[in-house]
Amino acid sequence: MKQLIIEPCIVNYGDDRGGVDQSIGDVVDVPKDVASKLASNGRALYLDKKDDPTREGRYTASKEMVKAAQELAAAKAKAAAEASKGGEGGE
Repeated sequence: MKQLIIEPCIVNYGDDRGGVDQSIGDVVDVPKDVASKLASNGRALYLDKKDDPTREGRYTASKEMVKAAQELAAAKAKAAAEASKGGEGGE
């Protein structure tokens, strides 16, 4: 289940990695039981309302939140690309 991280946390994907540090704005794809715990503990929101176990969509991210997360991811990628370019040339 895809979720938007809204609080920094350690996410257990149920695989060999153990806990993985996730930051605000990260989009994660986790098993259903992990998604439920992240949402109920205020760490993540579902991207799709149909995945949210609450009838009213209490744990679903708004369209504005999803858009902001996408913009944040794009900015992070751009900054990382610029940092790698700066490190190649040297002085």
